[in-house]
Amino acid sequence: MNGATGLELRHLRAFVAVAEERSFTRAATRLALTQPALSRTVASLERLVGLELVLRNTRTVRLTPAGTRLLPYAHRALAVVEEAVGAAADRPAVLRVGFTWGSTAEYTGPIVRAFEQDHPGVSVEIRRYDDTVAGLADGRTHVGFLPGPPDDPRLGTLVLAEEPRVVALPADHPLAVRDAVRLHELQTETIVINVVSGTTSLELWEAPDRPAATMRVRNVDEWMEAIAAGRGVGTTPASTGRLYTHPSIRYVRIEDAPDVPITLAWMRTAQHPLVADFVAVAGRTRPRRQPE
Repeated sequence: MNGATGLELRHLRAFVAVAEERSFTRAATRLALTQPALSRTVASLERLVGLELVLRNTRTVRLTPAGTRLLPYAHRALAVVEEAVGAAADRPAVLRVGFTWGSTAEYTGPIVRAFEQDHPGVSVEIRRYDDTVAGLADGRTHVGFLPGPPDDPRLGTLVLAEEPRVVALPADHPLAVRDAVRLHELQTETIVINVVSGTTSLELWEAPDRPAATMRVRNVDEWMEAIAAGRGVGTTPASTGRLYTHPSIRYVRIEDAPDVPITLAWMRTAQHPLVADFVAVAGRTRPRRQPE
């Protein structure tokens, strides 16, 4: 970058609108601008940062690698400014709590309730986002409940509990009648992997026992339906079996798999002023032992 001297919020709003709409026409309508004015604003941003951010042709609009890297920071910058204006105007504070899917639900509810009791004037919004860090990276959320440790050095974390790992099997699978299995018994199976917000990769297995076949899905609903249809098996925290029942799926404990940490995470920089309070409440509210 050449530096951001002269960069204004209008540049970021224009860039975000184009990135989300994937169309200059739709983005211009959303911002109540003419299309030429929007194009000039995005071009001005590109000159300011010294990089091409948006690739345009007659049919498609997409971000360059530089644009993709900039987008979450643009989201966060706009969110922080909006929150700052709200604070100056003495509007009620809003804390956005994210989660990736329901495996963290047993921990989210009690902690949010305890926080609301301590902060009755704060509005807490709980939102699901199907990405690995529950909307934290781009400022859509302020704190997030995640299954597994996030691989992102920008995040602070607090481990709330350690969940045993289970395998989800089609109900008619030969292993479904067992009380427990071992990882090597799954090496001939197709492993259904939620590549957006799941907790499983083939690294779970040692190389000699690593399954050869995988099926990629993008959310927990697709994951469950693939398993129920007999297309493969999946591994997950034990809480998934308590929260997501399906007549065609059985959950069996995996004896030799490492536990899954249920983690509270937040951005270390540009924190919402209430994040520290929320983390403190979570620290004293988290269960002393994992649910049976």
